[in-house]
Amino acid sequence: MHAFRSAALAVLITLVGGCSSGDAFVDRGYMDRSIKKQKLPGYDGQVTVCFGGDTPRAERDRLAAEACEVYGLKSMLSSEIRWQCRLTTPHRANYRCFDPDMRMADGTLVDPFSASRVKDWQRERDRQGPAAAGE
Repeated sequence: MHAFRSAALAVLITLVGGCSSGDAFVDRGYMDRSIKKQKLPGYDGQVTVCFGGDTPRAERDRLAAEACEVYGLKSMLSSEIRWQCRLTTPHRANYRCFDPDMRMADGTLVDPFSASRVKDWQRERDRQGPAAAGE
């Protein structure tokens, strides 16, 4: 009976290990998976990358950059939270998608997914004239 338990445990560990991957990935989130029409990561200006402790920062940055690039935007790390993702990739890095050319006069970035912030940015550019438009 002891041999059977040991064999069953070994099979279970093999199955769980084979079905899970420790590779970093862009987390689509539960709600996105439940929507009939799938949304691309970054559709709201935020990208979450799940990663393990041995994942290089360059790999996480690359995954976020690819997700933001779909919208013609760049990515910027906003926070890292430990032990908030999956068992095999337990850590989470949150990124914001942004346009480096969209900055307010004080230098703050404009959220391109916020209609009110984009409107404020356009209004400020209009007040400043051609110099703000890069002409």
